[in-house]
Order: sequence, then C-alpha cells, then structure tokens
Amino acid sequence: MRSRYRISVGGVQLDTLDDDLLILDIQHSEPEFAISENRNANEDGYDFQTEYFKKTTVTVTFELHIYDVAQRNAVCQKVNAWARTGGTLTVNDRANQQLRNVRCEKYASITSAKNWTDPLTLVFATTYIPYWQSSTTKTLNLSGKTPKGKLTVDGNIGNALVTVEATANANVSSFKVEIGSTNIELNGLSLTNGQKLVIDYARNRYLRIKADGKSVMDKLQPKSTDLLTAPCGETTSVAISASNKVTAVITARGLWL
Repeated sequence: MRSRYRISVGGVQLDTLDDDLLILDIQHSEPEFAISENRNANEDGYDFQTEYFKKTTVTVTFELHIYDVAQRNAVCQKVNAWARTGGTLTVNDRANQQLRNVRCEKYASITSAKNWTDPLTLVFATTYIPYWQSSTTKTLNLSGKTPKGKLTVDGNIGNALVTVEATANANVSSFKVEIGSTNIELNGLSLTNGQKLVIDYARNRYLRIKADGKSVMDKLQPKSTDLLTAPCGETTSVAISASNKVTAVITARGLWL
C-alpha cells in the first residue's frame, strides 16, 4: 500500500514489510535537553552554564489493513522485529540526513481484536549523538611532513567529531594534528612505512588512538584535548606536523537539529 512517507531502519523500509501496511505519519520531536545552572553569588537568580542535548525521538504511526486477527498479529510482530534491529534511521523528509545508533523505545501493540483499523505506533530514539547527522562525511586529504588545509563541515548546530587516518610514508616517531582549537599530539611512536595511525572514538565517545591496530594512548601528550572537533556550518583550519611524511585523511559528519 503506497504512502507518501518513507522510513528505513538498518537500510530496510518499513512499508516493504507487507503490502497492507500504510504509514500515516512520521513525527520528529524537538531534541530533549538539560541546562546546568549555578546560583548567583550573594544575590537572587541563577546563571545558565551549559546546555546538554540528551535525546532525539521519531514517532511512526501506521495502519495494518488486515481483517484476519492472526494475520494482523503476525505482521505486527514482523514490524516489531524490524524495529528491534536498530542502527541507522532515515526518513524521506530529511534528505541526506540520518539518526545513528537508534533503538526502539516503544513497540507496536494490538490491543483490540475488534477494532482492527486502529493505528499502531513505534517510537525510536537516539542518545549517543542526539542530533540528525549528515548521511555523507566531509573529507580533507593532506600529505607531507607539515601539511595544512581547511575543513568545511555542514550542519547547523554543535561541533562534529573529527577522525584522522594517517599513513606513514617513512618511519614516524611523532605526530600532531590541530583542528581549530583542538589538537592531538603523540610522541614515541614507531610507525614504519605503510602503517596507519587512526584517531577515532569508542561508542561512548571516548578518544581512541591506534597505530598499526594497537592502542597508543600512552603516547598521548598532556597538552592534547579530549576530542578532535570542528564547528558545524563553518570552515576550520587543519594542520599536521609529523617527524616524517604522512598521508592523512581527515573526516567529519555534520550535525543538524
């Protein structure tokens, strides 16, 4: 059954699960956020400190035009199994954007065998990075001992996490990358020609640095920042300094409200 709405989870569209499934509506919630505040010294009032975005949700309402109760329940369970897979969520009214690491917070439930045309609801949420993200990444390629460049990240809110993959063109013992006001500096490396240094993040957004597949977090210098980030919707300066030539790929994914 055709609908003007489209939603996919894990690359599979909801309306392809059954011919008698009709999507009625897709609602996007405003991101939930919390604000930390401190009481003003020696006077009334509070001072807002930091705004934390917590969660973004998507609610899907659909109908199953199936009179047979058993068949209707079977299709409903098929839909719930689809929702349970989680992963990356896309909708057709958010072109080139996606929610990543989503999970289903509310599954469809048939509460009445009599009212077989009652709408059903699914609710998806993401808290890992609680924004819509660009479907494609922005990439900057640099090569040399001290190359520089500019990275333009799309989006309209916040700072995008930046990942780095640097391939040594000769023996490399030190490496530093500066992206705007953030930087990562490593000393005491033992990269040889062709080996890769990768700076990325674990699922909990903690920094992760590997050289030739092995952690080199112990080589991180004290003046390094906790993350590499670039402001969305802006162009940011990028600079690399290494003890020998490297070929680096700098990547970021834009964030959207």
